[in-house]
Amino acid sequence: MSEEIISEIEEDLQKERFKKYWKNYGKYISLLIVFIIFSVGGWQIYEFIEKRRNIEASNIFLNILDVSKEDTEKAIEEIDKIKNLPNGYELLIKFQKANLHIKNNQISDAVLLFNQIYQDKSIDQSYRDIAFLLSIMHQYKQENSIAKLDNIISTNEHFAMLAKELKAYILYDDGKIKGAQNILEEILNSPNISQRSNERISNILKTFEKN
Repeated sequence: MSEEIISEIEEDLQKERFKKYWKNYGKYISLLIVFIIFSVGGWQIYEFIEKRRNIEASNIFLNILDVSKEDTEKAIEEIDKIKNLPNGYELLIKFQKANLHIKNNQISDAVLLFNQIYQDKSIDQSYRDIAFLLSIMHQYKQENSIAKLDNIISTNEHFAMLAKELKAYILYDDGKIKGAQNILEEILNSPNISQRSNERISNILKTFEKN
């Protein structure tokens, strides 16, 4: 009997403690629960929206590629209407637009776009380097081109060889034949040179010997 009374007293005390605890901290617990619910739900909503945006952006990009095959001018017009794409697709669209300008022989427009990409520090450096190399491939005469190529040579091993080759062509175009020849020979002696590059540079060096 006494055990039952003690048990009831303990139960009442626990209830009193809980009421007191809830009175002091209940609103904070409620806020925490609401925060957790909204955090989890909000993240799921965000993921859903981002997934949907990426699917829509993918469809837009594929549509641009299809239009590009039929009408390059129309494709450029369609690109100019596009707004607020996710960053990766926005960059792809810019490269595609530059490519369309090249197909239309609008080289200065393409080079301008490539340089805009290169100057955008929010873009990954590798893509910026690609944009600059493409701009140089279509227009050698650019401000600080040698310095920019030297920077790629020293910082980006994936594109260093191409940057060296472009630097050699710029030097050759400026009449600095020996400097161009030295760079091409350096590339030719590289252990990582591809067969196609080896053949191309070997043929270029043969023309130097004739001159």
